[in-house]
Amino acid sequence: MAVGTGRFSSQLVAEGREAARAAGCSPCAGQRLPRGPGAGERYVGQFYMDHCHGKGICYWPDGSKFTGALYLGHVEGYGTLEWKDGRKFQGLYKSDERFGPGIESYPDGCQDIGLWLRDHLIKLCTEVPGYFSLLDYPAHYRYIDDNSQKKYISVEEDPFLRSYKHLPFDDKDIFPEGVFAYSRNTDHLTLTHSFLEECDARYFQNTPKLPEEDPWPIANVTPLPVRMQTHVYKHRRCQVEFTSDVNLILSGGRSSYGPPGPRELASEQLIQKAARGDYDGVYAILRNGLAHPDIADKHGYTALAAAAVHSHNDVVNLLLDSGADVNKCSDEGLSALSMCFILFYPEESFKGNIAERSLHSYKWNEQSESSETVNMAEGIISERQKRWKTIQLLLHRGADPNASWIPPHLLFFAVKAADAEAVKLLLERGARTDVQLPSKLGGLTPLHIAASIPGEEGVQITQYLLHSVPDLNARAEDGNEIYGPDKPEAREANLAGGVTLQLKNEGGPPQEYFSSYSGPVPEEGGRSALHIACEREDNSEHARDVIRLLLMHQANPNTLWSGHSPLSLAIASGNDLAVVELLKHGADPNLPLSGAVRSALCAALNTAYERQRTAAQRIALVDKLLEAGADILAPVTLREGQRKAVGTAVDYAYYKYYQDRRIAYTPYHILSASEQEVFQTRRSLLEHITAKLRECVVLKEKDWDQEELRRSKKLDSAVHTRVSKKKGGSHHVEEVRLPFFKYCYQCGRSVGVQLSPCMHCHEVFTCSATCRRKSWNERHRQECLGLLEKSTGQATLDASSAGCKKNITGKKGGNGREGKDERRGGRKSKVGIGGREHHRKNN
Repeated sequence: MAVGTGRFSSQLVAEGREAARAAGCSPCAGQRLPRGPGAGERYVGQFYMDHCHGKGICYWPDGSKFTGALYLGHVEGYGTLEWKDGRKFQGLYKSDERFGPGIESYPDGCQDIGLWLRDHLIKLCTEVPGYFSLLDYPAHYRYIDDNSQKKYISVEEDPFLRSYKHLPFDDKDIFPEGVFAYSRNTDHLTLTHSFLEECDARYFQNTPKLPEEDPWPIANVTPLPVRMQTHVYKHRRCQVEFTSDVNLILSGGRSSYGPPGPRELASEQLIQKAARGDYDGVYAILRNGLAHPDIADKHGYTALAAAAVHSHNDVVNLLLDSGADVNKCSDEGLSALSMCFILFYPEESFKGNIAERSLHSYKWNEQSESSETVNMAEGIISERQKRWKTIQLLLHRGADPNASWIPPHLLFFAVKAADAEAVKLLLERGARTDVQLPSKLGGLTPLHIAASIPGEEGVQITQYLLHSVPDLNARAEDGNEIYGPDKPEAREANLAGGVTLQLKNEGGPPQEYFSSYSGPVPEEGGRSALHIACEREDNSEHARDVIRLLLMHQANPNTLWSGHSPLSLAIASGNDLAVVELLKHGADPNLPLSGAVRSALCAALNTAYERQRTAAQRIALVDKLLEAGADILAPVTLREGQRKAVGTAVDYAYYKYYQDRRIAYTPYHILSASEQEVFQTRRSLLEHITAKLRECVVLKEKDWDQEELRRSKKLDSAVHTRVSKKKGGSHHVEEVRLPFFKYCYQCGRSVGVQLSPCMHCHEVFTCSATCRRKSWNERHRQECLGLLEKSTGQATLDASSAGCKKNITGKKGGNGREGKDERRGGRKSKVGIGGREHHRKNN
């Protein structure tokens, strides 16, 4: 039986073993005698455990001869098969079949050279003209990440390892003890891990050891070529037995050999006829059996790929019906389906999106009024329709959208082009949604890009993806990126100079005035899809719809990127609809932020984000956040160089206001009309937020003891002590005062200002003569007079009560001194009554 198509019989092995023993030979070498049914066949070589194992020579009665290696009775390894008619094959075998690099030579000097599978070439060493290469599409070539996508061959690590394959690793779990005494038929017994290790040790015992070498990169990621490359790697130490340079064949070197043989010529013609759409020519070659339907040139460009990229659907069907692998990839990692996607979606078809920072929008297929351009556009549309039908055909015939990852996964093409129909089709065919772009491009997922696609298509695609995405909170690899308006150059462009406040390490509001954040520490990292959707500045309604979909599927609204939460990004981008949606679905307005802004309220007050709203809208936004529970008195840390202080959101608002020296310090009449409008907008917001802070502080202090609070404010300058003299010495008693919040009653600032109390009531503080005058004229005059009248009345009432008490005490006395005290007490009682009457009049 021919070595290339069969295997040696068990009788051959048994008789060879008996002959070796009868001749007194070693148990691993022998010669089969011609007896029984295979008379005339002869094997000379090595044996192991009753199997032809190692180097040997096989002879057949017809004069054919095989010289090479066998493994457990099967031809495996490098060998040479010679026929009587002068033909000869030199190459790599596995399980009695050609499997790897080889050369078939003919008597006329022709040679078929390449990678073989059984009796057919499956990869040539020549290049087919017009082959598809990613190098011709630089816009897509940039997506390749050479470092992360390289794979290397290892015989120790099975690239196709499955969980069930772990079972036969331990002999004790498979065979009873002494099983080989009953049978050594390896076709029916499980080949355990230890048994195969022993067989390999015997097989490679005489092969030379190679010096330390670099790992072999995998040239083609298709499963069959990977197995073939792994087999070549396993037998790399035996390549010296092969008369030709194996590495030259693997790399596609053909020039040093004879002219192409019949199989090479037929294979080249098959690819070329498939590219031309020659159905009859392809059919004739396949019928003759000279070319394999999966044949590829030196670059891995197959006949199926050639037919698909030229939209010859009838040829595609013919090749697939003949056994072509619809998912076979080229050496660049491109399947026929991915090649069609590259052609169907040129870079001009991609919509600009904020996820990739490609804010420009491509306009594909622009048409002019000339008839020539119109005809050309119609031709392009017709070509696209044909290519779309080819894509649908390949998917219908089992093409795996996950087979090729180079350039990016096919789902990215459809998403970036905002093609909702294609996204739906790919998802129905099992396209993975957890794939990412290379790290150098941000590690974005399809959901990241879908959330940033403008228009209704972005909403629709997001909805499709959310039904199958495993982690909608997946982060991109851009955690170190700075949000655009927060970048130093952006701040410098918006400011006319630098600043501002004289920070004195103020400690901020006392704890009693604000509720400290008690939620979990927000997770910092790259952008999530929700961050990207909130960052959008295009159509607010479409962005709101995407945000609503993400939140309804439990997207986390309280994570951080670049110091921002989704809520602060929605505020910065000017999308009030998104703000409402986020607050409705659990976004925390008091979430501590770690970037340029410290809270959502600070984001609403930041002058860098004011361009998106009018004065009324900014005020409404502040009110909306306060209604949602934003704490205006929460501490906010401000920094200027090495100095820092803790204030409130009002201090932050003034801090940002004074950073723009042009608006803050230039006389109003010198400002331009647009600058005057900005000035008025900022001042109105500052006045509004100050009023809100004042209301909040007053509301907090109403719950406290007013007398104690008033006394604490009067004692603010220092902690007073009172000395009480007693027998034997004296001791100090500290005055206890409430930790009240000290701030300017007019402008609301508590940081970077010198606060002085009202000289009349000592109840409020102001930071300057201007604030003191405005506060007195606008509100404090009435408040102060009322406090003074109330204080005076209370003092008079206290004095009269004390006089009454002394009067009663004086009446109890019996001497002249007591009478004198009584007269004095009477006078004081009269004053006390008058004081009470005065108090009643005032009340």
